[in-house]
Amino acid sequence: MIMRFAVLGVIEAYADERPVDLGHAVQQGVLAALLVDAGRVVSADQILERVWNDRLPHRAVDNLYTYISRLRRIEGVDIVRRQGGYVLDVVPDAVDLHRFRALLDEAYGLADAEAVVLLDEALGLWRGEPFGSLDTPWFAALRGRLVKERFAAWLHRNDIVLRRGGHAELIPDLLAATAESPRDERLAGQLMLALYRDGRQAESLSLYDRLRRRLAEEQGVDPSPPLQRLHLQVVSADAAIAAPVERTVPCQLPARPPVFVGRASELEALDGRSSGVVVIGGPGGVGKTSFVLRWAYDRLDRFPDGQLYLNLRGFDPTAAPLEPVVALRGFLDALQVPPERIPDDVDARSTLFRGLVARRRLLVVLDNARDEGQVRPLLPGGSECLVVVTSRSRLTGLVAAEQARPLRMPMLEVSEAAALLTHRIDRRGLADEAAVEELVRFTGGLPLALAVVAARAIAHPEIPLGALVAELRDEQGRLDALDAGDPASSVRAVTSWSYHGLSADAARLFRLLGVHSGPDIGLAAASALAGVTAVQVRPLLAELNRTHMVDEHEPGRFRSHDLLRAFAREQASEDEAHEALGRVLDHYLHTGFAAERRLSPHWPPIALAEPRAGAAPRAIATYDEAIAWFTAEHAAILAATELAVASGDFDTHAWQIPWTISTFLTRSGRWDQRAATQQIALDAAKRLGDRAAQAAALHLLGRVRSMAGDHAQALADLTGALTLYQEIGDLTGEATTHFSLGLASGGREDHETALNHAYRALELFRATEDRPWEAFSVSALGWYSARLGQDEPAIAYSSEALQLLRDVGDRDCEAHVLRTLGYVHHRRGEYVLAADYHALAGDLFHALGDTYSEAATADQLGDARHHAGDADAARQAWQRAEALLSDLGHPDAEAVRAKLTPPRN
Repeated sequence: MIMRFAVLGVIEAYADERPVDLGHAVQQGVLAALLVDAGRVVSADQILERVWNDRLPHRAVDNLYTYISRLRRIEGVDIVRRQGGYVLDVVPDAVDLHRFRALLDEAYGLADAEAVVLLDEALGLWRGEPFGSLDTPWFAALRGRLVKERFAAWLHRNDIVLRRGGHAELIPDLLAATAESPRDERLAGQLMLALYRDGRQAESLSLYDRLRRRLAEEQGVDPSPPLQRLHLQVVSADAAIAAPVERTVPCQLPARPPVFVGRASELEALDGRSSGVVVIGGPGGVGKTSFVLRWAYDRLDRFPDGQLYLNLRGFDPTAAPLEPVVALRGFLDALQVPPERIPDDVDARSTLFRGLVARRRLLVVLDNARDEGQVRPLLPGGSECLVVVTSRSRLTGLVAAEQARPLRMPMLEVSEAAALLTHRIDRRGLADEAAVEELVRFTGGLPLALAVVAARAIAHPEIPLGALVAELRDEQGRLDALDAGDPASSVRAVTSWSYHGLSADAARLFRLLGVHSGPDIGLAAASALAGVTAVQVRPLLAELNRTHMVDEHEPGRFRSHDLLRAFAREQASEDEAHEALGRVLDHYLHTGFAAERRLSPHWPPIALAEPRAGAAPRAIATYDEAIAWFTAEHAAILAATELAVASGDFDTHAWQIPWTISTFLTRSGRWDQRAATQQIALDAAKRLGDRAAQAAALHLLGRVRSMAGDHAQALADLTGALTLYQEIGDLTGEATTHFSLGLASGGREDHETALNHAYRALELFRATEDRPWEAFSVSALGWYSARLGQDEPAIAYSSEALQLLRDVGDRDCEAHVLRTLGYVHHRRGEYVLAADYHALAGDLFHALGDTYSEAATADQLGDARHHAGDADAARQAWQRAEALLSDLGHPDAEAVRAKLTPPRN
């Protein structure tokens, strides 16, 4: 409920604009005594003195308590007892007296145009004599002060209106006020000036003469020196007091955009600026101009002194960018400066422009700016104007030197784009929402592209929307479908204007970025794509970012709109695109291989060809660095894998890149992605006729299918891999596949078979003297023994494995062995010891970034602590498990969630 109190007249209160009954006059007086100090403590003695003064009733304090109690029962009147007295708990702004004074304080610090608005609001709060009929000395004295404050505010407003040429509107009120206060010299001076400017010089002089005689007769003094000077100016018709010439109010904004949706956060951001410079940046066709015009038309009242607009043609292919000297001539003409007063020099014109608008509340829109140098001479002086600059360049120089506020214009949100398109095509959009959704997806929320689609739909109502979708689905012809025949309405043409403004090297990099199909690209990959060093590519990316051809959405990572990438692909020749693709695939392959060696150094490696010149693979020094690189790049790597297949010339990359990322995808819980990429790898290996590659892909595919629970297909894949390894005589491959067959068999609860595969793997690894894999195999024997209920062998194998693993330094397998020991001790009823092992394992899995294993271990840790009687610790562990599994979208999350839900009685 919103409460509002009024004391500048009869005392009133409103709850949600409904009048509230405040009782009789004395009770209103108690409320008023508190309202004057709203939000502050007022003592009982103060209230008694304010309301009754020396006419205190019998048992005055008791009477006061009664009135306080009655007021508290009134809806919305919140009186709180505090040490030392009472507080009316209400924000001061809800009381007209405090609102009046706050408005005056703010108005006295503002320029004329804003100040007069606030003064009018403040004076409009008055409804009569403050506090109605309350007549105690305290209320009478306060009433007198408030009347003086109101009169001073009214005089201040008169001064502003006179400065702004509004003398005629003031004369009736000034005449009435002078009749009531004939000795007030400031009032007389305002009326004299208003009469003179209204062409009534004789009346102005007569007013002065009457005041002079009255002062001499009654007080024996002359008028004040300021009033005497004004009299002489009126007598001599001094030009200094002539009425100000009515200023031209330019209205240069182009037509209001007929259709506009969304942009709520951007509109709010621009609303927060009342002066200064705002730079709105974004690629061509994103709707910067429409946004500014819609905002400006909805807020014209903020700019009573007009709106100036110029299209600076910064990226117009048909004309050169507008020179500042020409732009300034346009502004000065709009302000009706006589041609003979307009200097030829750009600096002189800029100085004249700044002087003319220094005190004006003006909006200046500088549309489609090329660079900072084009904008700076057009910036007005003073602090009253708001300048909005739109550009395809970021204009960071203005942000740095002129403290401009940058505002990026993004693509429309999906819902906004759908609403815009539906609004344009009317019933057809409502009838075919699925087609609208597809059209939005293929245009990527680019307003220009949506406008072209809408125009085609409107011009050809006989063509179903599905046909337009089909055209846009074809990447090769997408830009053709987004061409309305006019350069300004063609995505290809509008993009080309920005492209042709780039330096040669930046334009080449932009073309090559169209080859890259990932959602974004890092600095090192961009360097490989272009075949240049990181030092060379950094300024090129900066140029593309500055012109919104790419967006640095996080430090060192760049992305661009799908339609920009489609245009970029069109510009690249077949040869340069093929060479760039080879370099960037080599970059991902060799950097990924180096990173995989840090994640799983004991997995048998594959042989790589030497990278192409310029591929510049990164050196990966640590496990954490490998995880960080894969985390940042995995989406781009997956896209690169598909691109290698689509190109038809990079099948070796198509099977080897999935090999490099398989461990990361497993540990981060992305099993579906690992399965998909290994299927791609297997298909590529078959096309190459490479049996070793087929064996590697089948092996990794079988392992991930086993993890996902598809044990039958996993066993088939792994058996196929085992056969291939045996045929080509690869003992290490054969041994690791036996190890994996053990995992798959264990997943089917066939632990005897799993144990046999682990024994066979151990024999082969001992034969090849592979100490790490010997340790892994011993750890597997411990796990399968545990699953078979053979606790003593399980503990013995696991203890032996821990020693071996610590010798070879493998933390991943060590974590699994600790988890095995936790499992065994839990089954033996040794819950505290089991929890200790699970806690150690969980810490290792967390450090390794193995999210699924960490989650599963946290679940087991919760079970152990629950059985150990530590309910709080158990709940914390289960909560951790549930959160991790939910993030992975894993079905086991539901079972853990059930443990967190108390059973119903």
